[in-house]
Amino acid sequence: MRFVLACVLIAACGGHASPPATIPVTRVPTPGEQILALLPDGAQVIVEIDLARLRANAAIGETATRALGALGTDSHVPGLPISVLGSPLANADQVVLAAYGVGTAQAATLTILATKADVPGGQRITPELVALGPEDWVGQLQTRAALAAQHPLTVPEDVLRLRDHAMLKGATGAVMRVTARLSFDARVALARVTGLEAAPAELSLWCDISDDLVVVVDADANDPTDHDAKAKKDSARQLAHTLRGLLSTLAETELVRALGVPTSLSDAKLITEGTWVRAIVAVGPRHLSRVAERARAMLVP
Repeated sequence: MRFVLACVLIAACGGHASPPATIPVTRVPTPGEQILALLPDGAQVIVEIDLARLRANAAIGETATRALGALGTDSHVPGLPISVLGSPLANADQVVLAAYGVGTAQAATLTILATKADVPGGQRITPELVALGPEDWVGQLQTRAALAAQHPLTVPEDVLRLRDHAMLKGATGAVMRVTARLSFDARVALARVTGLEAAPAELSLWCDISDDLVVVVDADANDPTDHDAKAKKDSARQLAHTLRGLLSTLAETELVRALGVPTSLSDAKLITEGTWVRAIVAVGPRHLSRVAERARAMLVP
């Protein structure tokens, strides 16, 4: 989650959000779903970044375009696999990362880039998509892409439901989404790697930008094996405390302070509803303009 929130802040860091809402029966497909449909079943963490939407944004699009274009093949993008470092992101419209077997010896990550450019080490699975990852996993993608060419594949309903959980009503897309459904092993591994006291069983993150930026993180502390109501309430309280601590820690990092958004993190709004905890990070239009200016200054050679 540190990488997820940091990645959002690198893009820049508004608005008000309501408590988690019920997903409407009729929904309009959003960009990126055609990529998700190709993923093999069982992904525990899915990260989607809409680079085209980011570049097109009036507030920070120019800054984002310059930042992605400045990346070289030797540049390091925190949190991304080594095979996706640098220049491929400059020409990609979307990037999707899917993690399997988190916290186990069989852990694997698939990366799909929507680009017509060549990607070192990548395998083209459609004229528009390039995949990177273990050979057997990329092979599954190629097989599913061939099937989709004959009969369109769909995203599982449970994935869409969790993916949409943090999405604000009326939104048409997102700059970034994260969907995670974590097993016990994955939660233990996440807690160990990040230093979190409690890792969520499910996570839905939605981030988008207009003239401001809003990040909504919905995290579920529910343990399906625990039927004690008091224990569930305590778990939600602990998760809220953990999220508040994480946001406060991020607020003190060098990058966040340099961009001028520590208060946006430390003052984030937290809402607890049952076992779900919602965190809302907001930066208004004028503040976002200053963030973009500071980010551009960082790009000067």
